[in-house]
Amino acid sequence: STMKHKLSSGSKTIILMAQILALSVASGNAQTAQAPPPTVSGKDGKMADGPASPTLTLAPAVVMVKIPAGQSWTRTFQMSNFTPANFRFEIEVQDVVVKDGKRTYAPAGETEGGIAISAVASPREVQIAPQSIGAATVTLTLPAQTSQRGVVIYFRGKTGTPGEDGTVGIGASLGALVTFELSGDYGIMAGDFSVTSQTETSNLTVSHELVNSGREPVLPKGATAILDDAGRRVGKALFPQRRLMPGEKLTFTAENPSQLAPGHYRVISSFEYGGKVVTANGEFSVQ
Repeated sequence: STMKHKLSSGSKTIILMAQILALSVASGNAQTAQAPPPTVSGKDGKMADGPASPTLTLAPAVVMVKIPAGQSWTRTFQMSNFTPANFRFEIEVQDVVVKDGKRTYAPAGETEGGIAISAVASPREVQIAPQSIGAATVTLTLPAQTSQRGVVIYFRGKTGTPGEDGTVGIGASLGALVTFELSGDYGIMAGDFSVTSQTETSNLTVSHELVNSGREPVLPKGATAILDDAGRRVGKALFPQRRLMPGEKLTFTAENPSQLAPGHYRVISSFEYGGKVVTANGEFSVQ
């Protein structure tokens, strides 16, 4: 998603587009439109070219790590500042927590067995000039025993503070999702099934509710087939990938690419994850 900030100073107006990286997963949760990668010229960290619109880009957006409990992990994250403003970013790490099937985020130290409390960022603060890049390296140490499987590494940015010339300081927070696999214990359960009816301007959609019943994050790859009463396949579609943290519940929806004739239909869907497959079925009618 994209956030737009508008600054005014006298007759001058600056539009800042801050690219906020998706953290649900769902799909790449995080799949977002990203600016072209910067071209670095020389040793000063300046970018030779970049996107036309002002953006901030954090890379990588999602990292999936497979290590044993008790081990440490280190990664460098790079921020590209394609804006006309100077930014100061503070690095903050929070735990990914799932409550009642929904993903939330908790400050370091507030979660039992949390991973974020171990974070060591170097540097803790990054100054990035316009059309430049900056980086911070983060080291995390997993507890010997923990049910936690993810953190978000935030770059919390601010421009200059308000001054006598009427300029306004603004903020933009971007985050990278880091997930950990420790045991290989994968599990998914299929729940509610639903469809949305087709109209003259839209096609029918098929939805399944999935719950991560295992101990590890999963990124299911799903497909659905629609069969008529004679057992003939009359439609097929793919489900966009969405990341599921342990205990998380999400609805996966696929759109049938064509209109269906009136009649009774069956749906057979399958989701692949961690070397396993779960199937889900349903029935519906078109009037």
